[in-house]
Amino acid sequence: MEGNQLLTQGPRTLPAEVLTDIVVLHAQGVSTLGDARIVCRSWDSIVTKNIGRILVQRNRGRMTPILESALADGKLQVAVELVSAPGSEEDANEALQLVAKGGHAELARLLLEAPQHAAQADCFDGDALVQAAAFGNVEIVRMLLDAPQHAARADCLNGKALVKAALFGRTEVVRLLLDTPQHAAHADCQDGEALLLAAYNGNTNIVRMLLNAPQHAAYADCQDGQALLEAATLGHSDVVRMLLDAPEHAAHADSLDGQALVVAAQYGHAEVVCMLLDAPQHAARADCKDGRALVLAALNGHTEVVCTLLDAPRHAAHADCQDGQALVVAAQCGHTEIARMLLDAPQHAARADCQGGKALLFASLGEHTQIELMLRQSMI
Repeated sequence: MEGNQLLTQGPRTLPAEVLTDIVVLHAQGVSTLGDARIVCRSWDSIVTKNIGRILVQRNRGRMTPILESALADGKLQVAVELVSAPGSEEDANEALQLVAKGGHAELARLLLEAPQHAAQADCFDGDALVQAAAFGNVEIVRMLLDAPQHAARADCLNGKALVKAALFGRTEVVRLLLDTPQHAAHADCQDGEALLLAAYNGNTNIVRMLLNAPQHAAYADCQDGQALLEAATLGHSDVVRMLLDAPEHAAHADSLDGQALVVAAQYGHAEVVCMLLDAPQHAARADCKDGRALVLAALNGHTEVVCTLLDAPRHAAHADCQDGQALVVAAQCGHTEIARMLLDAPQHAARADCQGGKALLFASLGEHTQIELMLRQSMI
């Protein structure tokens, strides 16, 4: 066995303290790096090549568990010795996934350039590339794409690497994947999923790259305007503008029956509300969904948004929509200025006695005196 050979050769090549530790390792059946640290009296003096070989042997020839342990423990010398001579291509490929995720560029290079059993950059359908892209390990991404043999494809797994890079905001990785000369990632892969994620995160640089890709550019209106909805929900006004102004396949402000306007109003994103209402084509209607945008803005006290919806030059919201529901929730929550706007609207003003006087009841119960007074005066 290899361990016995080490013991036989030990006195001629290893210090006594190291030899003692190796004997202990074999005697106790140690198979993990953590256990080795416990039983060895002089850890730092152990020759890394020997301990790596022993522990791999204990794990039935599998290198990856020992490599993972070595990296977690900060023992890069052990890791270097392990990846320099992988026992099999399968083991090397597994190790490549691990180091790609962790951003260990030098270890990845050693695995790809190993004289025997070298890892393949496109192993496991390119999953190493996906891992490196997700964690923003640019050097490894470039290494995998540029491998002289078995190079990873940027469009592997239906663009999964691009989607992951967009999700985590890895701008430089997205650029590499889109610009690679062969098998570049498609910006519109997975029906524009990368664009949706970049829009959700408000990452204007990535959104711009995806919309402006020279080939297979993402559609701003993909998935029936879902990217616009994500950006509007979180108030990413710059992204909303890009999606509405895209030269081709621009997002429709009124997509999903104006849902983007509804959520922008709900969360008080006044600038986004204005952009959606003022879109030159397919503008959102302030009265969409029977005035739901107005009701939610009133509920949450977004005075500026309520004013914008009531004053929209086309298809303005009706203050009395849903039988005065906006007034009822404004009275319930004590939003005095909004209640006044709804009662004083020049057209379709809310009725103070709507819903059988529910607004007055809520104002009274909540001790919102000013609103209660306004409502009583309006009833006279």
